[in-house]
Order: sequence, then C-alpha cells, then structure tokens
Amino acid sequence: MRAFWGLLTALMVVMVYAQSADYTLDTSDVITVVVLRHEQFSGEYTVPPDGSVVFPGVGSVQVRGLTLQQLSELLRERLASRLRNPEVFVSLKQARPQLVFVEGQLNRPGAYPIQPRWRVADAIAAAEGLKALPERTVATLIRGEQTLSIDLPAILHRGDQRTNYLLQPGDLLSVQQKPAIRVAILGEVKRPGNYDLDAGVRALQAIAQAEGVTESAALKRAFIDRQGVIIPFDLYRASVQGDTSESNNPALQDGDVIVVPQNLQRYAIVGQVAQPGYYSIPEGKPFLLSDAIAQAGGMTPRAITSSVTVLRLEGDSLKRLRVPYQQFLKRGKLEANPPVQEGDVIYLSEVNRLELGQILTAVSILNLADRLGWVR
Repeated sequence: MRAFWGLLTALMVVMVYAQSADYTLDTSDVITVVVLRHEQFSGEYTVPPDGSVVFPGVGSVQVRGLTLQQLSELLRERLASRLRNPEVFVSLKQARPQLVFVEGQLNRPGAYPIQPRWRVADAIAAAEGLKALPERTVATLIRGEQTLSIDLPAILHRGDQRTNYLLQPGDLLSVQQKPAIRVAILGEVKRPGNYDLDAGVRALQAIAQAEGVTESAALKRAFIDRQGVIIPFDLYRASVQGDTSESNNPALQDGDVIVVPQNLQRYAIVGQVAQPGYYSIPEGKPFLLSDAIAQAGGMTPRAITSSVTVLRLEGDSLKRLRVPYQQFLKRGKLEANPPVQEGDVIYLSEVNRLELGQILTAVSILNLADRLGWVR
C-alpha cells in the first residue's frame, strides 16, 4: 500500500508541474484538489467570477492569477496548521474557454473563443463587421494594463498589417465612434451641403470634403459664421501658398457655417476674340492682358495686335489706354502685357471695321458699365 501511495504521489507531482508551466487560473476554470489520506479536504471546484474559492479546512482563497503549483503550495501551508505534513495536489480538470472580447461599434459585440493565429481583423469578422465606417472609428486593443492603438482604415482598406495584432486570450478589442461635429459648407464649392466631420477638423479639410472650390471662388474672402460671429480666413494662403496657420485654416466647431463667396472682380473683353464676354479675374496672382485674351479663347485671325485698347475707370473719369501688344508677342516686352484690373474693358479691333466707340455704343455702354460696377 505504501508503494501505491508513493506512485500516486509521484504521478500527482508530474501532473501539477506539467500543467502549471504556462497556465494561470481564472474564472470558469475547473480544478481538482487532492489531499492524500484526507478525502474530507479534497474536492472539485469551479473558479467563480470573483476568483475566490472556498476550500474545506482553509476558507476563501483568491486563486485568480495563481498557477496550479502556487495554489498547491498555498493550500499546503494553510492545511499545515491542521494536518501533519499534508500532501496537496491541484490539477486542472477543465480549462476555461480561451476568449477574446469585442465591444463598441460592431454588429455583434461579445466574447468569442479565440482561434489559432487570430488577429484583429479576424475578431472583427467574427463579430459580423463594423457598424460604422473605419474612418469614423477609434480602435484600441486592451491587454492587461497595456493599450495598443489600431489603424482600422489601414488594415481594412489598404492592407497595412502593422496594427493587425496577433490576439491573445483575454484581449479586449474596443471600437468606438469618433467624436463628430456637423458643419454646413455654402457658396462657391463643388458640393455645398451639411457634413458630419471629425471633431477638431479644420476649414481646409472640410472644404476638401465638399470636393474643393469652384473657379469663381473668392478665396481671400472666405469666412465662418459661428452663431452670428463672423470669422474671416484666407483660403488662398492656406490652399495655394500652403500657410495653414490658425488664422488661415481655423479649427471648426459644431454648428459652424463655412461660406466661400463668389469672386466679383470682373473685366469685359470684346471684339476679335473667340468668346467675347465678362470674365472673373482670378485671385492671388497677377492677371495679365495675355491671360485675359487666352481666357476668352484667344484672338481671331482678323484681330489687330499692334494696338489693343483698354478702357479703365479711374476716379470719375474713363481713360482709354492703347497697349502695343504686338511688341509683347514678337519681342517679349513685358510692359506691352500689363495687368488687367477690375472693371477693365479690353477691345481687340478688326481691320477696316468700326472703332471702339461705335462698338461700345452698339453693345450699350450703360449695360456694360453696370455689369462692371462702373455705375454705383
């Protein structure tokens, strides 16, 4: 009989050491406790949610986080006050389910049995995917006291696996909705309307969501209406010159209204060009006579280039400027290609045809003056 108990003891020791190497106890583990020659202290126990197990002759013991060997030694120490040289062996009868947990913006949040080589994307798939666009979420992996940031757009849209972490039992994948604001974008943008944007977004990024500005935008006169308070900002310096300081690219708040006005700086071009009419003067750079002619589709073959006429209102007087444009075309003289100003009327005449005064009379000088702002 003594040989039998010796063999049984040896087997118990082997079992304990084999199971305790890399396993710690936690909720739902089922353990077996054997106290040799004292069956009243032996038994089978399931670790409850609070991790405390009541053992006969010992009382309540917090077993969560202990290995099987550590628990055996602890019970042996406690029973030593009642028994002489107690021999205590703890074995794992049934391991708890190895789970990962997902919460937040998923279609089926909850606990899932971990599969071999599971990663973040696998857990999301098991939870039937996201309830929100990846760009509208903030994802983290919580592992004990460690918190890891996850870039879901990179994983799900671009195949970037750097934050598609390999999961471990007990990991918590948290996917939360990003804080958002709603702003209105009006005026000279390609898609005016209301937009739900990330909190902290700036004006330039918001306008990009509206697919940018139109060719008629007055970039330097953009502003934000914040509950009746007007906040001007220089969209030209932000978008063209790259100066994205706070004054040129302010942070937005919920309820802001961005307004990009129409550029009202105009000139008229008549006579021998492909498309006579009224045109806007672009902002932020010199706009020259050659630019104006090109904007109107270029000159016709019958245009006289030796002298292009520009009517310009200066004060209360209307001045006629004759520009030797041919010197710019043939010799590259910059003074023969002057900047166009707001309200200018450019006329390219045709050989053996009416003079400028007759042309202007025919198209109604009063209507032209009103369209260019000469009449206030």
